Amino acid sequence: MKYEKEYHPAWCRVVAEKWSSAPRGLLVTLLADVGVRTRCRECDRCLNSATEPPLHEHGRHPQPARQPDQVIPLRVVGFSHGVLFLAAGPKYQELLRETAVEPATPLLVDGRRHGMLLRVDASRQEPLLVIQMDPRYKFRNGAYQVRLRPPLQRSATKPYAVDFVEPAARARHAAPH
Repeated sequence: MKYEKEYHPAWCRVVAEKWSSAPRGLLVTLLADVGVRTRCRECDRCLNSATEPPLHEHGRHPQPARQPDQVIPLRVVGFSHGVLFLAAGPKYQELLRETAVEPATPLLVDGRRHGMLLRVDASRQEPLLVIQMDPRYKFRNGAYQVRLRPPLQRSATKPYAVDFVEPAARARHAAPH
């Protein structure tokens, strides 16, 4: 940030808040051009802990105890004007609310991108995944599933992130990657 007394060599809480509120206020510069500024203590902690196994993610969320490849089964609740709406059963709705969507999250069918996940609509009682379908491919009705992974640093406010969405029938026969 241009007029601060500290500089941030890592993605810390201060940079994340600035990114979400006013990203144009972030200035990327060479370390030699920083001048008399001091390093942010939180960034130092992040950089030092990068070499150690993480106990907590930015001190907010304990690392979730889960299998490395968690899956949420989904069903089609609507399809209109190239937008697909998928919902999870009651057992998985809270998990879906704790899931972040990161840019370019694909809907994969047979290894090809058939659409892109736009958002998780958690404002409803039954949270929905909203997917923009690629107009070159036909809509496939049936069961789907979403695979979860740990989030990237910029969306680490939630303990999970969507890795990709896929048809459930095809997923049983696909080789794990």
